[in-house]
Amino acid sequence: MVPSLMPSSRDLPAKSFAVDVSEIDIAGVLAIVRKQIASLDLDLSGLTVVVGATTGYQAVTATVAALANASRVVALTRISSRHPSFAATADATLAFAKHAKVAERVEVTNRIDSRKWQDVDIVTYCPQVGPISRSLIELLPSHAVVSLMAEPWELRPGVVDFDACDEAGIKVAAPNLSHPAIDLLPEFARLCCILLGDAGVDQRAARIAIVCDTPCAPFFEHTLREGGASVSVFSHPELLTGDAWDVIVVAMRPSDKPPMDINSLGRIARNSRQALLVQFSGGIDRSAASYFGLRIWPPKRPTIGQLGLPLDVLGPVPMIRRLTGGLKVAEAAYRGAELGEDSIGFLVKAGSATVGRERA
Repeated sequence: MVPSLMPSSRDLPAKSFAVDVSEIDIAGVLAIVRKQIASLDLDLSGLTVVVGATTGYQAVTATVAALANASRVVALTRISSRHPSFAATADATLAFAKHAKVAERVEVTNRIDSRKWQDVDIVTYCPQVGPISRSLIELLPSHAVVSLMAEPWELRPGVVDFDACDEAGIKVAAPNLSHPAIDLLPEFARLCCILLGDAGVDQRAARIAIVCDTPCAPFFEHTLREGGASVSVFSHPELLTGDAWDVIVVAMRPSDKPPMDINSLGRIARNSRQALLVQFSGGIDRSAASYFGLRIWPPKRPTIGQLGLPLDVLGPVPMIRRLTGGLKVAEAAYRGAELGEDSIGFLVKAGSATVGRERA
């Protein structure tokens, strides 16, 4: 069966693009934020928090921190051809802050003076703030906390210098995506189904191989099977069997070199030349795929660490759960709270940054 232009077999109502702030129901998003803050008892009172200034639903991050009573929130923006303009990110970030009446505690800027980093209590990792390098860590006070805002396996290598954090005594905290208050792994499965639908794949009776080395694998498998697909999961491209697959979903961790390399693609070309490669996460050697005449979706290569579709596609709730969860685990780490097996998050130490967790 070759992927067709038939719609996906599951009803997954969502937009297939990142939303502009002008299209966002700001009051509705803030209602969700307030409910989530109350549910988590998120309290950043007296703290200075650094976040990213961006667009889409993630633009609410600074307002989340301010609504959780942070005394000061600095929203950093990055000026480059790959990022939205300063005006766009400032407008989106401040639109939420003004509506929530917390704009007086939110500052949007493209840099922080080196001496001002000593006043920072929590730094959130995001493309606008990162990479969190040794030179930045040396500017922070020893009580500061770095919040990854993601589990370590989601991040591309080198975005945080974990060794420098350990040496400086700075805690690095990550949200537990399986915690009921965050619960993002099923949402990633929904996002994968939407990506397949955008690619024109009719899941019913499709033979789908999932190449996945992340905790998402069982969720992808379950969701796609519910949609009628025949699914097999492989933890690495080298383990992919030579079956005649209709679709091969690549859902790997970010890495410096694409795990779906020329050797893996050569085997696919010999056995499943008609298969559609769907890049959910992780790298594909697109030059090699083109050489072998293999098709890839989405047509535009995601940057390292980005998903094939933005989380905004699913609406505001998943993003808000991620943001509030990331800030809550940072608060817990800052205040020395115990982070147990079922906690909202965990601490990450050097040497175990890709998979490891440590109790606080």
